[in-house]
Amino acid sequence: MKADLDRSARHLLAFLEQNRRKEIFRYPFSRSYPENCCESVSLILVYLIEEKYGLPDVRIIRGARRDCYEFHFWVMAGAWTYDLTAHQFPGRQPLIGVLADDLFLDEFPDWDDEYERDFVDRDEVIRLFRSGVIPF
Repeated sequence: MKADLDRSARHLLAFLEQNRRKEIFRYPFSRSYPENCCESVSLILVYLIEEKYGLPDVRIIRGARRDCYEFHFWVMAGAWTYDLTAHQFPGRQPLIGVLADDLFLDEFPDWDDEYERDFVDRDEVIRLFRSGVIPF
């Protein structure tokens, strides 16, 4: 299952890179991908994981910095971390199915589950996935 999920995340990552230039699917901050769109991309990823794999333990994590008002969002599927916007930070690459990363521990040490889900239209993401526009 993890290998399939990792492969799906890589397909979505490639689509997001292409989408930045072509704007096939507009979502908040899509033109600036990977910068400033971690919440949007995390929602898209969660919607797709829920739709394709039906995993019950998928959640969005909202990390916060203690020294300023700065946040970052990523996805946890069980114990595995997926951050398709980690490369917005200097020297980082997207995270696909890793157990932990010092970015989260050092840069965003305060973690909470994020439950807000109206930032990106779930129905539109699922429609585009089912029609083959968004690969996953």
